[in-house]
Amino acid sequence: MLIGIGSDGWSQGRIDDVSGVRHNCCMSEPQAVSSSQSYSIAQLRSLVKSGRLRVPQFQRSFRWEKQDVLNLVDSVLRGYPIGSLLLWKREAEAEHLRIGALDVEAGSLPDALWVVDGQQRITSLVNVFDPEGAHDPRFSLGYSLEEQKVTPLRDSGASLIVPLPDLFDLGRALAWLRDNPDGTEYASHIQDVTGRLADVSVPATIMEDADEEVLREVFDRINNRGKKLNAAEIFDAIHGGPSDGLTTAGIAAHVDEWTHFGALADKVVVQALLVRRHTDITRDVHGEFSSRRRAVSDFPDESQEEAYLATERSLIAAALFLQQCGVPHMTFLPFRFQLLVLARFFAFFPHAQDRNLELLRRWFWRTSVGADELGINGSQTDLRDMAACLVPGQESASVQRLLSAATLVSPPKAPDLGVFRATRSDSKVILAAMWNLEPVDPDSGAPITTETLAAHLEGETTPRGVVSDLVPASALTDGALVAGNKVISIRDRRDLFSLLDSESELSSLLLDEQILHDLQKNQYVDAIEARTELLRSYLDDFIRARTAYGHEDTPPLGDYITDEDWQESKSS
Repeated sequence: MLIGIGSDGWSQGRIDDVSGVRHNCCMSEPQAVSSSQSYSIAQLRSLVKSGRLRVPQFQRSFRWEKQDVLNLVDSVLRGYPIGSLLLWKREAEAEHLRIGALDVEAGSLPDALWVVDGQQRITSLVNVFDPEGAHDPRFSLGYSLEEQKVTPLRDSGASLIVPLPDLFDLGRALAWLRDNPDGTEYASHIQDVTGRLADVSVPATIMEDADEEVLREVFDRINNRGKKLNAAEIFDAIHGGPSDGLTTAGIAAHVDEWTHFGALADKVVVQALLVRRHTDITRDVHGEFSSRRRAVSDFPDESQEEAYLATERSLIAAALFLQQCGVPHMTFLPFRFQLLVLARFFAFFPHAQDRNLELLRRWFWRTSVGADELGINGSQTDLRDMAACLVPGQESASVQRLLSAATLVSPPKAPDLGVFRATRSDSKVILAAMWNLEPVDPDSGAPITTETLAAHLEGETTPRGVVSDLVPASALTDGALVAGNKVISIRDRRDLFSLLDSESELSSLLLDEQILHDLQKNQYVDAIEARTELLRSYLDDFIRARTAYGHEDTPPLGDYITDEDWQESKSS
C-alpha cells in the first residue's frame, strides 16, 4: 500500500490489484507472461534517451506539478519506496518522442519497453537529473546542502544549492565544487548523496506476449479498479493515529458514545479535524502536522495528539448543541457543513456566551430553512465560506458574520409538503420539527429518547428507520401532500396503528382524536388532509420561532461595554 500525492500508480492512495496477469497458468482469456527486473536511475535515463522506453497512446500526458516531482525525489533520497513500474516489451517503429522536456529521435526496435504504469515517475526522475530536462521549470530542482533537502532551484547561482543534474554525476559535482568553494566543507556529504542516488533501484515488472487489449485491461485495473483508500484511511495511514483510540474511527465512536448522535462517517471526522485547523478542507493531508502547515494553522502550537483530542471535544460540543437545537441524530441534520462549522466554532469558543449561543441557533435554522434563498446546497464552498466567518478571539464578531452570511430577505417558508424524501434537507427540517414535539411511543407511553432513536438508526445514513406512514402510500390520492402522512415512530405503520387510541399522547405525534377516528374508519383522505393542515400550521409557528426572522440579532450586551465604561461603573 503506497500513499503519495501525484497521479500515477505510486501516488493514488490505492491498494493495487493486478490480478489477471499470469505466470504460466492456463486461462481462456487473453493473457501475458511477465518477469521482474530492477533499474537504476541512470539506466532509466539511458533507456529514455536511447528511445527504448516508450509511452503507449492510451497513456495520459505528464500531469504532475512541481511539488509532486519534488516529493518523489525527496522520497528517493530518503530511501522511501516509490513503487514498481509496469512495462510492456514489444516492437516499436521509429518516431520522435517527447518525454517531459526531453526530445528523443527513436529508431525502430524489436524489444522496446512501453510504460503501462509509472509514466509520471519515470518522466520526473529522468528529467530532474538530466541537464537538458532540468531547464524545464517543472523539473528545475536543487539540493540544499545547508538544509539537506530537495528545493526548487529558484536561482541557478544560489549559494550552497546544488542543481540535481550536478548532484547526480560525480564529475559534475566536483565541477560544481570548484565553482562554489563555499561548499567545500560539504564535499563528503555531496559524495554520500551522489552515492545514494547511484544505488537507487526501481523494481519493474516486464510483460511479454501481450496484445494491446490485455495492456488496456491491466492499465484500467491499476488506475481505476483498484481498491481506493478513502480520505480517512489515507489520513490515518499517514498520521497513524497518535495513540490508542485516537483514530478517525475511534473519534467517531467516542462522539456517538457521549452524545448518541450517531456514528459519524470517518470522512466527516477528517473534515472536522481539518476545518478546525484551517478553512480549506481540500488541502493535501500529507503534511498536516509539518512545520510549514503549522505556521498557517489556527492552532500552530498543538501536537498531533492534541489535535485529535481537541477535534473529538469540538465534535461532541457541536453534536450536543445540535441536539439542543432540536436535531437528535446525524441523520436528521439538513446539511453536513453545519456540524463542521459548529465544530470549528466550539474549538475556538468552548464556553460561548448564552446570547451568542442563541444567535448561533438562529443561524442554524436560517441556513436550514432558507437554503434555497441563500444558495446553500451543502457543498464544500458552503463549508469554506461559513467556516471563514469564524476567527479565533472574536466570538461575537464571528457569530455576527455567520448571521450576515445567512441573512434572509423574505420571511422563511415551511418546506414543500408535497415532497418527502429522507435524504432531502427540507424533509429533515420537517422531521426535526416533529421531534420537537417529543413524540411518544404508544406502547410504553414514554417519549422516545435520543438513545432509543440512535439504537433504531444504528448503521443507517438516513432517518428512514424511524419514519412511519399513517396510511398506506397506495391509499394517497393524486396530489396528496405526502409529508402529512409521515410520523416519527420506532414502530412500523401497522404496529403503530394498533397501539394508538384516545388515551395516547396524540399531540406528540401531531394528531388529534378526529384524525385518529378517521384513520380507524379508513377515511384516509379526510385524515391526511386534516393532518396536513395541522402540520402546516405547526411548521409555520416552529420556523418563525426558530429563525427569529425580523428580530434584532444584537450581540451580547457586554460587547457594548468598553473597558473605560467598566471602570466608570466601578467608581460610581
